[in-house]
Amino acid sequence: MRLVTLLLLVINHFALAQGSLTKVDSLLLDGKGEEAIKLLNETLPAASINDKPYLQLKMAESWLSLQQYDKAQALIELVKQDGATGLLSAELKSMEGYLLLYQGKNEQAEKVLVEAEQILTKEGQASGLAMAKILTGLGLAYYNDAKLKQAEEHLLMALSIRSKILPQNHELIAASYNDLGLVYSQSDPDKALTYYEKALPIYLALHGKEHAKIAINNTNTGVIYSNLELYGDAINNLEEALNVWNTLIKIPSPRKAFVLFQLGYTYQQMKNNENAEVYYLKALEEYRRSYGEKHPDIASVLNALGNLERLKDNYPQALTYFHGALISNLKNYSNPDVNNIPKAVEFYNGKYLLYSMMYKAQTFEARYFGKTLKFSDLRTGLQYLMACDSLIDELRQQSNNEADKITLGAVANEVYADAVRIAVTMSDVAFGDRDDYREKAFYFSEKSKSAVLLEAISDVNAKSFAGIPANLLEDEENIKSAITLCTQKLAQKPTAEEEVYLRESLYALNKQYLEFTKSLEQQYPDYYNLKFNTKTPSGSDLQKITDHETALLSYFIDDSKVNSSKRLYIFVITQKKLSIVTHTLDATFDKYLTGFRNALYYNENRTLNTVAHKLYKLLVPALPKNINSLVIFPTGRLGVIPFEALISKPVKDETSSPSYLIKQYAVRYEFSASLALQKHGADKKAIQSILLCAPITFNEIDNLTSLPGTNEEVKNIGTLFNQALAKATIATNEQASEGRIKSDELEKFDIVHLATHGIVDELNPELSKIFLKASNGEDGYLYSGEIYNLKLNAQLVTLSACQTGLGKIAKGEGVIGLSRALIYAGAKNIMVSFWSVADESTALLMEDFYTNKLQTKSTFTQSLQQVKIKMLNSKVYNSPYYWAPFVLIGF
Repeated sequence: MRLVTLLLLVINHFALAQGSLTKVDSLLLDGKGEEAIKLLNETLPAASINDKPYLQLKMAESWLSLQQYDKAQALIELVKQDGATGLLSAELKSMEGYLLLYQGKNEQAEKVLVEAEQILTKEGQASGLAMAKILTGLGLAYYNDAKLKQAEEHLLMALSIRSKILPQNHELIAASYNDLGLVYSQSDPDKALTYYEKALPIYLALHGKEHAKIAINNTNTGVIYSNLELYGDAINNLEEALNVWNTLIKIPSPRKAFVLFQLGYTYQQMKNNENAEVYYLKALEEYRRSYGEKHPDIASVLNALGNLERLKDNYPQALTYFHGALISNLKNYSNPDVNNIPKAVEFYNGKYLLYSMMYKAQTFEARYFGKTLKFSDLRTGLQYLMACDSLIDELRQQSNNEADKITLGAVANEVYADAVRIAVTMSDVAFGDRDDYREKAFYFSEKSKSAVLLEAISDVNAKSFAGIPANLLEDEENIKSAITLCTQKLAQKPTAEEEVYLRESLYALNKQYLEFTKSLEQQYPDYYNLKFNTKTPSGSDLQKITDHETALLSYFIDDSKVNSSKRLYIFVITQKKLSIVTHTLDATFDKYLTGFRNALYYNENRTLNTVAHKLYKLLVPALPKNINSLVIFPTGRLGVIPFEALISKPVKDETSSPSYLIKQYAVRYEFSASLALQKHGADKKAIQSILLCAPITFNEIDNLTSLPGTNEEVKNIGTLFNQALAKATIATNEQASEGRIKSDELEKFDIVHLATHGIVDELNPELSKIFLKASNGEDGYLYSGEIYNLKLNAQLVTLSACQTGLGKIAKGEGVIGLSRALIYAGAKNIMVSFWSVADESTALLMEDFYTNKLQTKSTFTQSLQQVKIKMLNSKVYNSPYYWAPFVLIGF
């Protein structure tokens, strides 16, 4: 584990021996724990009854700096026995939290440190160095649990506090830089190096080259270089760090073990597995001599050794290592049987546990194909992945930050890929229960789709059914709106001073929201139960809501590292059966996707005719003749292509009419089957009202073209609805304001139609926005975060704007953009576009769509199909450039 400088708590107001304590603090900052203990031993006998517990905790801190955890624990227990209240209680819990952190018990450390934070806040000490220490501990605990956004937030707040109290060249400022570098090392190596470079001159000025802090800095820099594939620089930095540690520490130490492990990892990245194994084994011995047999860092090394053995096809030894990793990482588990699957156990590090079980499953699968062909190997592997699935659910519930949940989704996606692959293999080779294994494969495929969005919607639904008073829901809305505003402002690259203020504000708001949510869970048990009671639908569940003319096509791409090539799985669900179609994907697949989108956008018919047919053969399986409607559950980049423009038959020449998929099938899309099941039947209600908004003109600063055609568009659509005895509310120019869309009246409309510009920011999804008019303090930019907070009850929301269907593609979550925000806000169906189209053709499509819907009582899907076919048969707008970008999301 990466150990950081312990921040010194000086919060007591009693008659302490201040001179001695100041000296102890100085010694600890300088890494001289033994001298600090000697001085404390001289001071303690003469200490007063009030001074004694503070000195004992300072002694515990000193032992902790020397990795003498048992001695630190004994002193903490002494203070506990004597009783502690107020500020002493905060210091006690702070020290206890750090002990748990160093022991690898991250979840327990988080709990205790949060309690310490609450006590300090209650005592009016929320902005002192004591709080900065607690926030640092929490940040490191979150980092160890891969909750990187929460870690960043807490560590930045700690740095902010320290920067206001201490000089900029202080040791603790450098420590904060170092800690932030750790967090950024996982997502932004360049930013991590920047923070390490800020810390290094401070450490050098204070300590010189031969010091523990320099060794820590060299280690962290070496890790970054290794990740950047600068292996020579990585090894130089790591070896320098190891030399310093060997000079300073003559006993076994986790610090030395960590450097040895990183050297092993670097050699493994260089394909020098022999050297890698040597260093891993040295690291394992050093960790065991430091910690004993139980610690998550030991599990991490055993995972690495297991993977080396798996590469050598030494399956028994690989399984032994992975199982040893389980034992090291589980508090009360010691079963030596490698086939045994631990149940209901307390773990130290959930991320390492997830990897251990996943690696075991992969090894059982590899042994099946490489050696045994025993069905039991596949069965055991799948059972381990089912245990991984339960653990992922638990880890997701423990996280309070959406970005961290999405990061977890990327790891989870690898688990689900393994599970789909194994379950499909089992369905192919099993003598019986083949349907059950197909169902399991579909289950894991579905778990990989939009889990965070589904959880968020379940949270909203739980609040509505749990009887939570309106005033509390209003309080929540206010907090969420403030969080959204801070997040937007931070994404807009504020000045350094503004950034500090915004981060402090965001930290306080997130803390307030977390406390609010915890309070709801305690006061309203039904809310908690409903919130986490989301059932993943089976294929048979979906068959019950599927008519005989509809097929559901759910896509899953396995691109995990254990495969030599990508694999596409298409789950085909009709009223009668669930079947699975598989394809091996080569490098041309991604090129086809890019070529398909570009050919559509640039109207390149020759290229389109070729790639659209090749993709059709890959993506559209043979279907029964009675099927005329498709529901697409895409994955990854498939979420931003219009299937309607795929071509079923080769195009002979440019004069031939392509067999576009839209001619044969009505098409709609959905984020996941779980969401489809939730929304089943929403399209069948009578439409009684529509809100039509068109700003028409826009601010010069935004460099957007005016959309004069939208004025006629909304007026004509309004006339259609009025003629059909449905109420049409038209808002153009200044009336098409952001304030109006945010008002309570939005909830009463069955359809909301926004004819305007939209921008999707794939790098910063929170900056994606819809352009409206400014009013009543609103700037006219409806950001995606603000859309999440809208009150929609609409059967359909239409964004008659450019590129509103795009977004950032996150593994395990799909497209994160405006569409996702609208679904969360309550829209049952949405119509969005994948690229910009002239407002005249857009207006024509929209008017015809609503005409068809109102006159024929067709579904939204059928109406959109008929309109597209009409355009396809026209002389002016027959190119898919005009009709293909508009897609319907919903069920």
